[in-house]
Amino acid sequence: MRNWSDWDLGMWSFYFLLKAYLYLKGSAGFSMALTAAFLVFVLLPSPERFVRYRTFRWGRTALNCCLGAGLLWHDSWLPPFLDAVSRLQQQGFPSLDYSLSFLMGYFTPLALVAVAALFLLSMALRRFRVSVAVTVAVLVAVPVLAPKLGYGQQAVSEIRVEQTLTVNPDTYLRDFYASESERVVLFNKPPADSFPFDIIFLHVCSLAWDDLAAIGKREEMFFGQFDYLFTNFNSATSYSQPALIRLFLANCGQRSHDDIHNKTQRACRMFETLADAGYATHYMLDHNGEYGDFFADLAKYGLAKARPFMPPMGLSPQAYFFDESPLYGDYDLLAKWLAARKESKAAKVALYYNSILLHAGGHWTDEEKKLGARSREEQFEDVESVLIDDLSRFFGLLNASGRNVAVVVIGEHGRALRAGPMQAPDLRDIPLPGITNVPVGIKLFGPKFNGKKVRQQVIAKPSSYLAVSWMLSKFVEFSPFGPDAMSPEDIAARSPKTAFVSENEGNKIVEIGGAYYFHGKGGKWIALSPGQNK
Repeated sequence: MRNWSDWDLGMWSFYFLLKAYLYLKGSAGFSMALTAAFLVFVLLPSPERFVRYRTFRWGRTALNCCLGAGLLWHDSWLPPFLDAVSRLQQQGFPSLDYSLSFLMGYFTPLALVAVAALFLLSMALRRFRVSVAVTVAVLVAVPVLAPKLGYGQQAVSEIRVEQTLTVNPDTYLRDFYASESERVVLFNKPPADSFPFDIIFLHVCSLAWDDLAAIGKREEMFFGQFDYLFTNFNSATSYSQPALIRLFLANCGQRSHDDIHNKTQRACRMFETLADAGYATHYMLDHNGEYGDFFADLAKYGLAKARPFMPPMGLSPQAYFFDESPLYGDYDLLAKWLAARKESKAAKVALYYNSILLHAGGHWTDEEKKLGARSREEQFEDVESVLIDDLSRFFGLLNASGRNVAVVVIGEHGRALRAGPMQAPDLRDIPLPGITNVPVGIKLFGPKFNGKKVRQQVIAKPSSYLAVSWMLSKFVEFSPFGPDAMSPEDIAARSPKTAFVSENEGNKIVEIGGAYYFHGKGGKWIALSPGQNK
């Protein structure tokens, strides 16, 4: 009895050729030492006295499969396995329907064709008894030749940004955070005769420019009505909790992912400084706030004393989240808040509103759940249309109210609607530019602006939360609704830049010299190809 059956020979050739394919495609790294060690282990002959036992043969096959799966996970861009399990335990597990739909995102038609071709090649090599030789040759050649031919990934320690200048990514990142730590926006109290106005933050989950491009709405007419539109705004993260924290700490420069959870000075907490400037603070969500301890973060980072406006407020759910918790209509909720605002005696109010309708895995209350019934793009376009319609109707109410209001629409992070080589659709563990480049618009309502032609200021320079905080501080100090307002052109020109750095737990992306670099669980900086940026 052979220690290595023909079938085993073909299957393990397929495995190693698949690893080489994933590396060349940019969908995984390639640990040469571990891969070589595993190949030797697989080829290692079993003692003749044991191999005749079926239990031993099955046990060895099972061990090989476990080790092979572990190596694939290790070389993938996924987080360490135990970290992934821990995160799911902390955040909560999605429904079975959503989990199955998510897994299906890995198997695109092109990927299935490529895998089938590799399998047939492996079986053909097995037939001609050259599987081992070809596999070894491929595993030796791929990591050596691929970077020279522009394939795979190449670790970098220094980046040449000019002919005579090189930059170490670790040094660059350290200097970036040191510089950001010195930046702070101060909200000065407005003069007594200033024109008061409300501020409404509409924080929208799962909305990036790349998602809009995926459904052909990159030039969405909705965004043409904003007085200020950021087209190069970095959310700095691809998850909701850190996006919330970063917005609430917008008064200060960008902090590392670990640092945002540390104690912060009051001057950094935007809603508390707005309260100091005379604003009553409110908050409202289209969900119950339980997933990911959303409520706890609202209180911790600035809204502990805010007045809550929480559903259902006499409303029926419009949809269900991926964990089957209810979601309520954005227009219905915001209209309820505005009606309550008209009865309020507060001179000015700052409202934080959070919508998660666009998040993957949700479905309408009257929608029959069938796996794969609609494509991701079809589902996203459907809910995006409803969201835009709801916000447009709410804008109509604000316009009719005659109140002075500054509305800030800001994406939390993208949906990751389109897959890239590094991540399947809906996967956001790596905060790639296509996920963190989110639309941000500021629109002014009031007698001075209603019915007037919008002179939109498009802000294309690299920006982040500090720019929003800075603009609002200037609005508070020099009310745009009064005679002493700064010119829109001046505000757009003076809004602060922020270099592109995005970060989740364990993963960092920096932009240096027009190229993007990734630092993940491998502990090395890797230059990303243009196709890997999504």
